[in-house]
Amino acid sequence: MAKVSSFSENDSSLLGEIFREPEKFPTIDSAFVFFKDKRFLDLSLRKRFRKINEMLCGLILKATPHSFLLSAVLDFIDRINREKIAKDPFNFSSFEFWLNNFSELSDDDNYIIRAKIAGKYVPRSDYQGSFPIGMDRVYNGSHFVVAHLSPDIDTMIASFWSWIDAFAARIGTGQHQWLLPNGPPDSPFTNIFRNMVSHHLFNYIPRTTRSLTLTSMDLVTQRNLVKKSGNTFTHALSSHDSRDKAIILVNDQGNYLGDWHSSDVELTRQVAIPFKSCLRWFENNLHTNLISLFAKRNLSIQDFPYFYFSIFEVKIKDCEPALEFNEKQKIYLNDFFKKIIGLEKGFEGNFNDLIQSLKHFSIEKMADFQSSLEKLFHSDLFDSEGRLKENRPEIFNKLERLIHQLDEAIQEARNYVERLDILLMVKHKVLKVPQTYLTLRSDVEEMRNKMENHDFLSVVINELNEELFPVGIVRSADLWKERLGTVSFRDFCNFEEVKMASHLEVISVIDHHKNTLKTNSVPSVLISDVQSCNVLLAEQAFLLNDKYSLGGMTELQIDEQIKSLIHAETCSEMRILQKLLQRRIAAKNKKKFYIHPNREYCEYFSFLQAILDDTDLLTKVSLRDLECIAQLLNRLKSLSLQQEAEVISFDHITRDSNFIDRAAHCLLQQEDMYSIYKHVYSLREKSVEDNLDLCLNNHESNIFIDAKEQNGCARVGQSKLFSQNFSFYLRHANEMRTIWLEKSKEVFKKHHDIDLHIHMISTIASAEEVYRNQIGPYEHQDELWIWIPPTQIAHTHLNSFLANFQHGIQKTISQLSLEFYEQESSEFVQIFTQHFPTSSKSFKVNPFQPETLAILRFNAGALNSRKSMITPFLPRLLV
Repeated sequence: MAKVSSFSENDSSLLGEIFREPEKFPTIDSAFVFFKDKRFLDLSLRKRFRKINEMLCGLILKATPHSFLLSAVLDFIDRINREKIAKDPFNFSSFEFWLNNFSELSDDDNYIIRAKIAGKYVPRSDYQGSFPIGMDRVYNGSHFVVAHLSPDIDTMIASFWSWIDAFAARIGTGQHQWLLPNGPPDSPFTNIFRNMVSHHLFNYIPRTTRSLTLTSMDLVTQRNLVKKSGNTFTHALSSHDSRDKAIILVNDQGNYLGDWHSSDVELTRQVAIPFKSCLRWFENNLHTNLISLFAKRNLSIQDFPYFYFSIFEVKIKDCEPALEFNEKQKIYLNDFFKKIIGLEKGFEGNFNDLIQSLKHFSIEKMADFQSSLEKLFHSDLFDSEGRLKENRPEIFNKLERLIHQLDEAIQEARNYVERLDILLMVKHKVLKVPQTYLTLRSDVEEMRNKMENHDFLSVVINELNEELFPVGIVRSADLWKERLGTVSFRDFCNFEEVKMASHLEVISVIDHHKNTLKTNSVPSVLISDVQSCNVLLAEQAFLLNDKYSLGGMTELQIDEQIKSLIHAETCSEMRILQKLLQRRIAAKNKKKFYIHPNREYCEYFSFLQAILDDTDLLTKVSLRDLECIAQLLNRLKSLSLQQEAEVISFDHITRDSNFIDRAAHCLLQQEDMYSIYKHVYSLREKSVEDNLDLCLNNHESNIFIDAKEQNGCARVGQSKLFSQNFSFYLRHANEMRTIWLEKSKEVFKKHHDIDLHIHMISTIASAEEVYRNQIGPYEHQDELWIWIPPTQIAHTHLNSFLANFQHGIQKTISQLSLEFYEQESSEFVQIFTQHFPTSSKSFKVNPFQPETLAILRFNAGALNSRKSMITPFLPRLLV
């Protein structure tokens, strides 16, 4: 294959021989030198995380204005993980989390970063064709773009490009997640797609769980978040701060101490007010005794010990306010003295003990006052015999200073219990309110259980030293909304294909199947009768790209080609001229907007491969499918040549009843098209037999992975084989059916409503067959396996299906034979006999006892579409 990183020169190679090499940041090596530097290695994990993201953001911003940097970003992420630069795994979501919450970029700059990664910078309103974001609507929480269970190429490609558009458009306030249940499909094109977009695509972007739920990471915000140090006083918080802002306490290093809720003020008063009452009594008692002392006649130093005892040796529990405390207040105050102030005797301690304990916590003014008071009685106010001198000005001057010092000391002690860090300890250690916070992995149920009556809870991460760092908050008002996040379905439109939490709402659907959907608001829905979901995505891409894309050309190249076609005569030349004029309009109006040609090429190429896969090499197509494929082929060729080209058209084909067959054949024989599908399909042929062998040996394989639960009661699967695989399959058919039956029984055991199990063994044409237009006839037959459990409702569902199915296939299948592993007189057999009375029947010894199994055999290739030939006839669950 010809490897190119961009289409800078005309490439005359066939399209299937062109391979786009994923890009890397050209300065990435010098950027990673910093990560080996001691200055970086000495940083905490949190600060490392910040530097890593800042480095990546810087590389993106320095890139050329028109970029498609997804592969470069993933290469950067992979290197971070390979070189163990971050302790925790670093992925694409990690970067978006930082981008949303810590980058401090403006919304416009954030949008530019996303556009450079996505390779598409267009007005946000232009994404309205896929997402309901009219009037610049942004949804609360994260947005998920979801592929159906057991993903195939069609749903993988559709969901991927929709995910990257959702990321670029910033549909939600949270993260944009790509859900690919159980990972990418086991297909040769999966590897081609990985190598074309990024070698690390499936390692760092998709979530592969089967369930769709939210965590704190999806709801965390820093909106109206205020961080305060522990020595902040409550009176420094305005009522507006307490009511409208979330206040969390941090230490000098920014680590988490706790949450401060407006309700905590009233809560902690249960301790603060009694403590202040004791201080007030101490102050008043000292005033009274001091005045009484100096009012005595013949005051001497010998009177001081009694005075000192009456002030400082009084037990706290014996002060007047304490005598009126209730039992709960006494317990709280006792715990406060012991656990917060360090007064070992607690409520039994005296005021001298209290003053010494406060001094230990640098609350020293009370101790200073006590020292000043002691010095007063050894001052020059007393004569050599220890008697008070009659010097009123000096006496009152010293007493005034002493009282002022006492006021300051009492105020300092009172302020001590107004500090947020002290009140936080009161809250947790005295009042025994557990410290509650969330981690980034907390799910909605945990968040709601912990939230209780709080306005918010902090979300924290662990540092290496066991410290916690607050990354944001989750607000109660956000958590209890009916809708916490949004979802886009791609290639399906029913809730049976995804395990989705009730707090998520579907806002966007693109699908081509039978569907069922209920939403609370108007979604963006594009559903149409085409054979591949990617036909619909491609059509939307054409509309958007034509507004802004120059097709990899410069304005000069466009103008020169327009001049060469000014006298266009053929329909093909006119269409090319029309497209060039559209390019000229885009160039005139594009301003800062762009569609990167590499993005456009990857998109079109993957759309085409997905359509080929889902239509089994165009053996089941409509006119709309064919016209889309022709456009994709022409656009790919134009991008590779850097000039508008048309390598396929249907002008020469008569539009009669055979038009679709002839047009499909014309497409498949075009040399660029053949170069695209021959490599993938040759690998698929080999892959089928390898997977059959894996399945037979109880290893993981894709043989039975393509199965869908439908209408609440049916499970329909399909295994696609090439003709050359059938000799191997027929030798091991009974073993395969045994494995399938065991899987079906396991499903029924877990879900008793799923009681109609069907599996298609279908023949698909090889690349050589379709290229030479020599499809069939085949010597072998295709098969339909049907199993039901021995319940009456299962027999009812089977009867309903066969009644509709036998009418639906009358024109498709001329001869049908039945084989049963069951007694001829059984109700199971009689149902088939009723609906297929003329079909030949055979009965075999049942190796599946006590299970029943029917095998319908018919001409190979006759039933090639589960969507149109099975699904319409399935019964619904009877409620």
